[in-house]
Amino acid sequence: MSDCLIIGGGVIGMMSARALAISGATVTLIEQRACGKESSWAGGGIISPLYPWMYSDVVNELSMASQAVYEELCATLFADTGIDTEYIRSGLLMMDEYDRYEAIDWMAVHKVNAEKHPQGALFTAVAQVRNPRLLKALKSDILKRGVEIVEFSKVEELIVEKDKVLGVKTEHKNYYGDNSIICGGAWSSALLDIKNEVYPVKGQMIVIKSKPGVLEHIVLDKGRYLIPRKDGRILIGSTTENVGFDRSLNKQVGVELLEFASSRFTALRGASIEHHWSGFRPASKSGVMIKKYEKLEGLYLNTGHLRNGLNMAPESAERLLALINHAN
Repeated sequence: MSDCLIIGGGVIGMMSARALAISGATVTLIEQRACGKESSWAGGGIISPLYPWMYSDVVNELSMASQAVYEELCATLFADTGIDTEYIRSGLLMMDEYDRYEAIDWMAVHKVNAEKHPQGALFTAVAQVRNPRLLKALKSDILKRGVEIVEFSKVEELIVEKDKVLGVKTEHKNYYGDNSIICGGAWSSALLDIKNEVYPVKGQMIVIKSKPGVLEHIVLDKGRYLIPRKDGRILIGSTTENVGFDRSLNKQVGVELLEFASSRFTALRGASIEHHWSGFRPASKSGVMIKKYEKLEGLYLNTGHLRNGLNMAPESAERLLALINHAN
């Protein structure tokens, strides 16, 4: 019996487990595959919405609060686990949209400054992490904090008695807890009748091998981005496809992403695709769902972050913690 059961081991699930464990709660985290191998792994690791003025106030509040703590969080994870998340304040060079009225107004209200750049506007405060490393560090950290992690165990249904969730039933055994939190990303609707509220949006990305320093900043143009890693690799993404849980890759998409990069930076011409993959973002009508599930006692949701799960994760976890503390 745990204080909290978390369903889903992506960045939202593990960050939530960390916040709860630090608060003194006993936590069991259940993941249908290996932790951090779905949407959290497949993304780019940019700690910012791509065009923040296009998002709701809630999304921006969660993002800004998370941005404020990420550097210290990554330093703490490194000190405690020895895993370098490669947090880099590389800045984001925006080549389009920055001169729209909405963008100008948003920057004025939120006191966000951008430096002039020959190719657009440079948002110097934007940082990135290498998300697979962050996920590895989070897993190591929460294990050290006493979180029980159950991997390769799919939750089949909630255990409900008199409109109260007592725990979950997996294919192997039952787990019980005072509170159950669904952090299943695009799979969150599997246990509840919310398929119209949380659903998968596929994105395809590629990575090419280059030399360190070829790109200095994250680059964003027409909804696509380039992310330079510490070792010289460059991630290029991404598509937005409403195709359900179809993992198939389209070679032409890879070609188009590579052409997008090489057309903007001649130093990338002639590069070849090292890896091409897809992932499922958890879309939601509200942009994010952090709430108590009203129809059942003891059940909470922390999901629906679309492409902003990683950059909203720390504050999302804190808000979930506050909800549970308030209810109890």
